[in-house]
Amino acid sequence: KYRMEGQRMRKMRERKRIRWAVLYAAASFPLTAQAQFQFEIPSDFFGQQGGFEQQPQRRSRGRQSGTKVPRGISERYSWMKGTEWNWNNWREVRFEPDGTFDAPTDSCAQRQCKWSADDNQVYIRWGSDGVHFVQPIQNEPVAGNKLKGKREDGQRCEASFVKKEVNDEDLDFYEVLGVDEDADARDIKKAYRKLAILYHPDKCKGTVEVEGEEEPIECQTIMNRVNTAYEVLGEEEKRILYDAGGMDLVKQGLGDERGGGGGMDPFAALFGGGGGGRRNSNRGPDAHVETPVTLEDIYNGNEVNAPIKRRVVCRGCGPGKKHKPKCDTCKRCPDETKMVQRQMGPGMIVQQEERVQSKEKCKEEETVLSLTVERGMEEGAEVKFPRMSEQSPGQVPGDVIMKLKQKRHPTFTREKNDLHMSMTITLKEALLGFSKTINHLDDHKVVISQKKITKPGFVKRVKGEGMPVHNFPSDFGDLHVKFTVQMPTSLTEEQAKAIETLF
Repeated sequence: KYRMEGQRMRKMRERKRIRWAVLYAAASFPLTAQAQFQFEIPSDFFGQQGGFEQQPQRRSRGRQSGTKVPRGISERYSWMKGTEWNWNNWREVRFEPDGTFDAPTDSCAQRQCKWSADDNQVYIRWGSDGVHFVQPIQNEPVAGNKLKGKREDGQRCEASFVKKEVNDEDLDFYEVLGVDEDADARDIKKAYRKLAILYHPDKCKGTVEVEGEEEPIECQTIMNRVNTAYEVLGEEEKRILYDAGGMDLVKQGLGDERGGGGGMDPFAALFGGGGGGRRNSNRGPDAHVETPVTLEDIYNGNEVNAPIKRRVVCRGCGPGKKHKPKCDTCKRCPDETKMVQRQMGPGMIVQQEERVQSKEKCKEEETVLSLTVERGMEEGAEVKFPRMSEQSPGQVPGDVIMKLKQKRHPTFTREKNDLHMSMTITLKEALLGFSKTINHLDDHKVVISQKKITKPGFVKRVKGEGMPVHNFPSDFGDLHVKFTVQMPTSLTEEQAKAIETLF
């Protein structure tokens, strides 16, 4: 009975400590809509750990290991995912893409060993053998590359690069299809069809000629890669995301459209969160631009080229990539906003946004958008171009919102679906009548006639000769013609007598 009461009291004290940690964080930091706090709950309370992983306690030269290593793999060493190395001229080890370190030792059985990396070095958590700290001599998976470093107990270690398993998502999809990065949709489709025939399992020979010799190939594997490449590059929106940030950004963009996933943040209600239709913080801002169009464009409908300048990510020019001539015009991207973890005290880690220097390359590029002006659209109407705003590394691009700005027309002015114009007639025409012909916006002829006296300022309404009604192209507004009578500047004696006689 006393033992159970003691356990209950310890749990109550632990819960109280956590509550105070939460309140301390809330009082210590200004909260924003983009800030998110995460707290490390003691492992003995929930049986888990967060933030940093503490190594299992082990004996090493008479002391226990307390080394802390970061979670995750920095972009600088992402190329090591899927690589295989010969460790100390002994056996092969492997750095799995999911952070698992695979080695033929009992301590790494059942995928218990892990690896991670920050911008300085690579950390290998090798079970009872402790933490290993290594650095590659080259930042790319090439022959001759080596890992050099030491174990936690100070012993030197080394590994030689053997090979890298090609992950389909790490492939350059443009190279897979054999097309240039500026290829249009037709060229991409044509290249896909050609490869689909060549590598179809029913028609593929299983070998390919390389420098005069037949080399075996896996037809199904190649066909799968061709299909994946076309699935991304053949769809405009996925291609935009791929160009901006590879397959990771494609997945983020699709997840954003589906309303995201993941569970509810247990502290969201406490700090004013709660999801519910919030804009994805990883989505860039929209760009609003005005595009001038003519009244003829709106009357007839037209495709208008609308050039814009925007920042784009230089694909394949980041750290650890081979130099390409196209990268010479690229410069460092603007600073990025990333989530960082800060330990504020025992058992409490705060996750906050922070501006950090980007490692990717960007450039200013002129992009020509094809604006579809539909018949009857009104000035100020907006057309959205999804994902075509400025790009930033690892961020889903915003939209370009293009607003129609109507140019002034020399003859017509528009009011909603009606057109207005002025027509000048002589005094004789005003008194005796007239018939005139005008060219409309699509060059069809419209006859304006009057058989009776026309007073100055009179407005004649011509039904059905206005603007087409948007979304109802068979319906038209009216044309309103306002007349101005041009008076003679002088009269002869005969003209004056004739007028006096008539009136």
